[in-house]
Amino acid sequence: TSRPPLMIVDGPFEGLDAQTVPLVEEILRQISAETPLLLVINRFDEIPGFVTHLAFLEKGSLKITAETRDRPTMSLLSRLSHLKTSDIKIPDLVPGAKPPALKSGAPLVAIRKACVSYTGNTVFENLDWRIEPGQHWQLTGPNGSGKTCLLNLITGDHPQCYSNDIFVCGYQRGQGESIWDVKRHIGHVSSALQWDYRVGTSCRNVIISGFHDSIGLYSRPTEQERQTARQWLRVLGLQDYADRPFNQCSYSEQRLLLIARAMVKHPHLLILDEPCFGLDDLSRQLVLALIEKICAGTESTVIYVNHHAQDSIEGIEHHLALGGERGRG
Repeated sequence: TSRPPLMIVDGPFEGLDAQTVPLVEEILRQISAETPLLLVINRFDEIPGFVTHLAFLEKGSLKITAETRDRPTMSLLSRLSHLKTSDIKIPDLVPGAKPPALKSGAPLVAIRKACVSYTGNTVFENLDWRIEPGQHWQLTGPNGSGKTCLLNLITGDHPQCYSNDIFVCGYQRGQGESIWDVKRHIGHVSSALQWDYRVGTSCRNVIISGFHDSIGLYSRPTEQERQTARQWLRVLGLQDYADRPFNQCSYSEQRLLLIARAMVKHPHLLILDEPCFGLDDLSRQLVLALIEKICAGTESTVIYVNHHAQDSIEGIEHHLALGGERGRG
């Protein structure tokens, strides 16, 4: 019999016990020495060692192609597959770590007729925004449209937050609350935070520092905190990174770790200010997969900020557009 120009095997290891898998893999390896072979596999850890090229598909689209000898790309693809296809769950909350409960029926955020201006230059005006618990939002707009400014009104990091009508996590701005009264309900990730987080500490301690809202860790962590950090590292596919110095991680790995840091307390509101900024396409997909996991698997309400409305995330159905774009409520 003549050899086919291509042999396609769909799910070669499905339903096989551990003893049979290596036997089938050896048969496939022998075939691949003489005939081009295309394997369709659902699990990244099932890819045989003789495979030379990989194509990653999602929802009918070809997302990434790579040579298996490209170790950095394969490492990222392994984590992406882990987040996309595994049934791994977001770690449970450490008892006593969750921010105080909010009043039932109240919005997380209510902004009425907000206006921000500097020396006659108006950033935005007459802005209304109401965010209900569990209502995930995408915030978009070009540079200079006021995205980060609006976020800073919410977190209390903008001086004009007290001259506007703003209600956040149970507090009306300017009624005697401290900035930390509000911030204990909020997790926040931004490029500025990543730039500021230059202390020499381990990846484990970066995650644990989220319990204390600190940059760096300055007290001995509890065993529950350490266990939660280990669980988050497994979610990220970085379980071998516990003792690795944070500043020796790649840019995208640092971003993932800071998102985990923001989530350890399961905040009522998670603000992700351009979490894909500076990332290549594969790293961007990895971050977006983690955000999808958070939206689907936690009670935290997400504000996801980016430049492009087309970079949508499954589970985020509401859209506020600044600077003339059209959004959806």
